Parts: sequence; C-alpha cells; structure tokens
Amino acid sequence: MAPPVLELDDLVVRYGNFTALKGVRAQFQGGALGLLGPNGAGKSSMLRSILGLVTPASGTVRLFGQATDKDPAALRRRVGYMPERDTWVGGMSAVRGLAHLAEICGFFPDDAMLRAHDVLHFVGLGEERYREVHTFSTGMRQRFKLAAALVHDPDLLFLDEPTNGLDPRGRNRMLELIERVCHEHGIHLILASHLLPDVEKLCDQVWVLDQGELKKSERMETLTAAARGAKRVRVERAAVPTFLAAAEDAGFELGTGRSDTEFVLSRGETADVTSEEVFALASSSGVRLLAVQAAARSLEDAFLEALTGEAD
Repeated sequence: MAPPVLELDDLVVRYGNFTALKGVRAQFQGGALGLLGPNGAGKSSMLRSILGLVTPASGTVRLFGQATDKDPAALRRRVGYMPERDTWVGGMSAVRGLAHLAEICGFFPDDAMLRAHDVLHFVGLGEERYREVHTFSTGMRQRFKLAAALVHDPDLLFLDEPTNGLDPRGRNRMLELIERVCHEHGIHLILASHLLPDVEKLCDQVWVLDQGELKKSERMETLTAAARGAKRVRVERAAVPTFLAAAEDAGFELGTGRSDTEFVLSRGETADVTSEEVFALASSSGVRLLAVQAAARSLEDAFLEALTGEAD
C-alpha cells in the first residue's frame, strides 16, 4: 500500500511565544484537499512548514512517506507551489523565466525551454509567452504563477488563493485549468482558499483549521451529506410557535435552519421524512408552508459547524 501523500504527526509551529499550530495530526491519501479556516487559523503556517519554509518547533511532516527534513531538495522537486502574492524573475519574458525555473529544478536548457513553451500553452498564455510578466493582466499573472508551479512536472501542487482578484470569467477559467491538472494529469492538489464554492467544486477532502487546531478532516461527500431523509422547512414568522409544537407532538426531531423561520425536520437514522408528511403536519396545524426541500448541507454549513461545534 502506498504511503499517504502528506502526513502531519503532532506538528507544532511557534513564532516566539505565539503557537500557530498546536499538535496537528492528519493524513492526506491523495486527490484534492481543501484547506479551510478563518484568518489566523494557521493555514499559512501549515503550508510553510510543509514546504520547508518554516522549521516546526516539534513534530514531523512527511511527503510521500519521507520526512521533509531528510532530503528536502529531492522532495521539493516533487512539489509545485503557487503563492498568493505575485512573484516572477524581472527582466525576462514569460517563457525565459519559466525555462530558468525548470533549469533550477534540474532540466537541461533545451528541455527546460521546451517544457516552458508547453506549460504556457496549457494555461492559455502561448500567444503571450514572449512578453514580460509585469505587462500581464491580473488573470494572466495568476495563470503564469500556475504555469510556474507546474513547469517541473510535480506530483503534488500547493495553491494559495489561486482565484484571488479574478473576475467571474477568469475565475472559471482558472478552476477549469486546476480540474484538468488533477483529473487529466493525475497531480495531487492542496488548495488553500477562503472561497468555499471553489473548494467545494475542486476538492474531495477538507481540513478545517481554527486557532491552530485541526477541527475537521472529512471527505467532501461526508461533510455535505444530509441527515437521512431530513427536510428543510420554512414557515411564516407568526406560525413558528404553532409549527414547532405540532412537529414535536408528531415525534419529529427539530434542528435550526439558516434563519429563525427555517427548521430541519428529521427522524434521526430510523426513517425518512417525506414531503407528504410535512404537508400533512402543516395542514393539521393550520400553518402555511413557504418552502420544503431536502436538507442537504452546503460546505458553508459544514464549515461553520466545524468552527462552532454545533450542528443544525
């Protein structure tokens, strides 16, 4: 059995007296991992420690089964990193800058130049490859950074806010490129983003960090799964007390919704709640229903639940 792509074993990161990561233990077997958390949660510290840019106070980081402090140069050749901030070599065309990066990673000059051309075509910058990067638009710079992270053909790609500053068209284009990287080229992905729809679209596993602790590590389908047969119901504000009393008398389990007039009706794991039952309950109690739908959770619901420790 292949080792995990990434393993964190009791990882602690400190800056002076401040502890940014507090004994994090987690495994990522491969695929696409979304790294979520509010500002100051420890996401950047985790990325930096994995990439070897920060030395942990204690604990171990393993990539592909190997501790990152054993042969960091060899491991870095297997990893690509797209930082949040713009970065490039000045005074060079896009293709020359990428070829330079490929040479640093061990490519022979001719091979490095061929690889640079190929990657720029892949991200849609083939026609612009002889321009200097500082003349690029925001969307073009983001795609150039993606190309720079891919130029040495890594096995694992780290993306830090890859759709930052992009308009809807540019964002969709970037997401499509990242999907192709994962699905067509088989490159593992770790995505740090505050845009939950991006994570939900791209990732099959999620880690939620808060205050330096790992609050949740789950498959996406587990995080967003609905309670069995549950229904999300919205009623008129004046009818809330009547509806709640009738639902409790009928033996339903009640959860809170996204507003004070919305509720989740379930029967735990014993049986589904049908729409017909909800309509019958409303009719018998004289309550007018405004909405009835399956109570599937969004990633935002799951994220907030992980931070607060409360479920609907």
